[in-house]
Amino acid sequence: MSKVPGANRLLAISPHFGDAVLSIGASLSQAVRDGAKVTVYSVFAGTASPPYSPAAQRMHTIWGISPEEDAQLCRRKEDVAALAPLGVDYRHGRFLDSIYRKLPDGQWLTDHKEGKQKLATNPDAPSSDPDLVAEIRGDLGSIIDEFDPALVVTSAAIGGHPDDKAARDAALFAADEKNIPIRLWEDLPYVLFRSGTIELPRGFRLGSPESSPVEPEMRTRKFRAVRSYPSLLSMFDGPGKDLFGGLDEHARQVSPPGGYGEKTWPVTRDED
Repeated sequence: MSKVPGANRLLAISPHFGDAVLSIGASLSQAVRDGAKVTVYSVFAGTASPPYSPAAQRMHTIWGISPEEDAQLCRRKEDVAALAPLGVDYRHGRFLDSIYRKLPDGQWLTDHKEGKQKLATNPDAPSSDPDLVAEIRGDLGSIIDEFDPALVVTSAAIGGHPDDKAARDAALFAADEKNIPIRLWEDLPYVLFRSGTIELPRGFRLGSPESSPVEPEMRTRKFRAVRSYPSLLSMFDGPGKDLFGGLDEHARQVSPPGGYGEKTWPVTRDED
């Protein structure tokens, strides 16, 4: 992530726990090392009440969380532990993850799916949720006023996940309203095994991708932080899966020779 002159306060808007760390954790840590104040705000961090969807029940099992435990509380604790070695502050949002939400007709937004993908968005779900985006935008506006960031960075929503899209669009609108530069990160590790395009709301335009290498110590700190998310490791690492090897290989592909880099794109207003 290119250093923006004067960007001594950086707000990373992470749709879910760990999204920011997996995608740009090394860059965030280097920003702190260079003197920036960095806060990661995880949007979909709210606690849901039972009964849970089959998709949520399956994910709780995969995460190693018992039915008696508060899954989101467990994951909030992981997030706090993970961000500490990066020197990054945290904030947790009130919104419910897609596995806990329902459509207006009472169907679950996210379906249980057999196989490696595990989850799928209900085909009856609309492509966007303007009301949810507006709510998130309102909360982000308050956080931006409080934190006064010089730069906002968030998910590119490459995989089209409804939470990622809602958080990204809300961040674009909130940052634009305050005239704050915004960048989008490449969604890791999802781009390692799933392709997709970046479709922005009308009026926004994606700039050219940039991948600036960070110091080796920052890569080490990122990997240490990722290991503090047992719930994420249960999905992406282990027998037959090599999360850290995949992250290293991808960084070599997108970075200048000899560095560990993380890709981001600037976003501008389309004046046409």
